[in-house]
Amino acid sequence: MSAEETMKIITKQWCNLTDLMKLLGCGRNKALEVKKQIKDKLINEGYFIPGTDLPMQAVVDVLKIDIDRLEKIIKLGQ
Repeated sequence: MSAEETMKIITKQWCNLTDLMKLLGCGRNKALEVKKQIKDKLINEGYFIPGTDLPMQAVVDVLKIDIDRLEKIIKLGQ
């Protein structure tokens, strides 16, 4: 996945399962495992997670996505 595609996904407020699959580059089952781990972590920290989506910021933090690096890559490509 390109830097532009990654940035387009991570600029959303919420991360659904399809977004998580794209970010991880994996299938549905693995994405469900990671989603559960992130959701459990947030709940243990005292957050309430409404619905089935995860806050994108939590996903970015857990996956350690370097936004500054993505921005630099995009800028170099232009």
